[in-house]
Amino acid sequence: MSRPVRIGVVIRRLAARLERERREALAEPTEDLGWQAGFCEGLKHAQCVIRNGD
Repeated sequence: MSRPVRIGVVIRRLAARLERERREALAEPTEDLGWQAGFCEGLKHAQCVIRNGD
């Protein structure tokens, strides 16, 4: 497997892991909905950075 392919695999794995963590965080019961929303938006932004480099 070439290096660019390996990097692509790692990027997809990281993005998928962040998506799982975001879904789990949204499913957790909490009284601090603002914190939960901010945390999930941070994970979503991290996914965009990993995928697009922005």
